[in-house]
Amino acid sequence: MVARSTERPDERLARHIVSTVLGVPVERHDYGTAPRQVDALVCYPDRVAALEVVADPDKEFNDQQVALYGKKNPLEVPGLRKSWIVLLSRQAKINNVKRALPALLLDLQDNPPPKRSPWDVEPSELNRLGITSADPIYESTESGRVWLLPVGWGGWVGDEGTVGEWVTRVLVEKAADVPAKLAAHPGVVERHAFIWTIPSSDMGVQVQLECGDDHPFPVAPPTLPTGVTHVWVAGWARYQGVLAWFPGRGWWRTPWTWPSDGSA
Repeated sequence: MVARSTERPDERLARHIVSTVLGVPVERHDYGTAPRQVDALVCYPDRVAALEVVADPDKEFNDQQVALYGKKNPLEVPGLRKSWIVLLSRQAKINNVKRALPALLLDLQDNPPPKRSPWDVEPSELNRLGITSADPIYESTESGRVWLLPVGWGGWVGDEGTVGEWVTRVLVEKAADVPAKLAAHPGVVERHAFIWTIPSSDMGVQVQLECGDDHPFPVAPPTLPTGVTHVWVAGWARYQGVLAWFPGRGWWRTPWTWPSDGSA
């Protein structure tokens, strides 16, 4: 087995969040020196707890992100007077999109059909290329740049049971190795699963991660598989925070927020 020499950024930030919220050190544990090690240990004064970090698994979304970031992005289109954002469905073929986009966007900019905004893509073109929207960035100061981004999330705001049900689905159906690794770690009572949302995660979960009281707050507990006793759910966006579920306490909104200076 090849030892992993570096810690993923999401694991490092999760350790920082848990340490900040609980006020105790959270030390990296998985250095790739043995199979199935948990990611970190929460070091209380009188005991330790196990911590495993995972991002909501979405293979199609992740594969598309890898493909996009592995190619030249943004796309340069001479003649565009603004920068544009183009959102792609999971079915979009990136090479086909890049070949067709320059002519399409220039036409939308310079020769919009009557009664149609320049950025309102025809359904036939939309379906053919897998583009869900194409919009100029009006406040942009750079011309000719086209950012290709995967479609994020959509749906309903959810209710009091949405976050708990989502946590159960992730840990039981999508990331069953997380409770398995936590259960296998010896000598601990607390076993924490830290779950990062991604842009394609359930919209109800995304909304409830936003700070404020104008949306449903999770109440129903998750049905946790063997090996998990505590849960953290963190938002990927700057306007989202971190929720936690602890036995005896239920759901609570932690005080951690993304720093405004971008240092996280």
